[in-house]
Amino acid sequence: MAALYITMLGEFSVSYRDKILREKDLRGSKLWTLFQYLIAHREREVSQNELIELLWENSRNPANALKTLVHRLRRLMSGILPDGAELIVNNGSSYRFAPNIECIIDSGEFTRLCKLADDGGLSRTKRANLYKRALELYRGDYLISRSDETWVLPVNVYFHTMYTSAVDKYVCLLYPMGKFSEICRVCEHGIIINPTDEKMHIQLIRAMTAMGEYTQAAKQYEYIKRLLLEQYGAPPSTRLTELYETTVKPRNETQNDLDAVIGEISEEPQSGGYYCEYEVFKYIFRADRRESKRNGRDLSIAMLTLNDGKGTPLNDGKLLNKAMDRLLECIRGSLRMSDVFTRFSRCQYILMLPEADRQACDRVRERISSKFRRFQNKNGISLDFTDRQMT
Repeated sequence: MAALYITMLGEFSVSYRDKILREKDLRGSKLWTLFQYLIAHREREVSQNELIELLWENSRNPANALKTLVHRLRRLMSGILPDGAELIVNNGSSYRFAPNIECIIDSGEFTRLCKLADDGGLSRTKRANLYKRALELYRGDYLISRSDETWVLPVNVYFHTMYTSAVDKYVCLLYPMGKFSEICRVCEHGIIINPTDEKMHIQLIRAMTAMGEYTQAAKQYEYIKRLLLEQYGAPPSTRLTELYETTVKPRNETQNDLDAVIGEISEEPQSGGYYCEYEVFKYIFRADRRESKRNGRDLSIAMLTLNDGKGTPLNDGKLLNKAMDRLLECIRGSLRMSDVFTRFSRCQYILMLPEADRQACDRVRERISSKFRRFQNKNGISLDFTDRQMT
């Protein structure tokens, strides 16, 4: 008899030879929950009371309902398994999944391969091949359709942690072998599973730059930067930003023409405030603050926050993006060329205003508010402006 093959990572399915049954093909949430729970706890007998507690909050006759559900499951699987194969074994007041049927479960095979690959005594090539085989099994997180259920959540976290660790170890083995396209492949797959995993993006950008694909690396950085801002209201980590600054735009060639260098690094003349990335803003602010302390001149910081009109930070995706784009132009057009600003979170900008005292900050606030007022009133949002004199 051939082995029954079950996938728990990503889309749940059961297959035997050329027959396959997927969760999405049939309705019956409780039936699939019963089946998946017994598979997940296949090393032991599961009591009737445990299953009733899992499946029903209120039922007049839960024991009978459970028997009916088990009967439905056996009948369903009879179209997959050979005649006589007993998938669910009943032992009085408990049930167990297929103790006498040869069964391959992808989550178990994934764990086995990862443990083998962790053996530092094996050759680099052998370990890399084992990790590759393991990662090919990980088509998605554990029982992804039930990831919000309390019994699935800790198992899901366990496997996802094992997966990200395996990716990291696999990539570390691949770098000395120069297999950058394979690094890109595995990281791109990881990003599909978890789009905001910065470590995956870092490894992907490193591999792209190693292959000289600087344009793609820059696009990847812009993608994760925007995603983090939209999802968490935070800029990329210092590590990711520094990687971008130091590798995506490398300058490896010796340049003897100083005028050419000046032309490359010079900013195109433009009016209004200077918008930059948050990490760049921090460097400029720190340098300016030291200078202002030494010379005793004014330096102010201001924060602009978009609210929903009730004091709660604006969170409507489409409206927020439109409002932040509009506010950016209002800020730029209201500042001097010596002023610097950046986006701090999903709904906030921060401004650095050199040589600006209390009255100057008030004038900046009025100019920005005046330019933004029409958009603000039309969409029922409010703009909060707070500032502080740095000492």
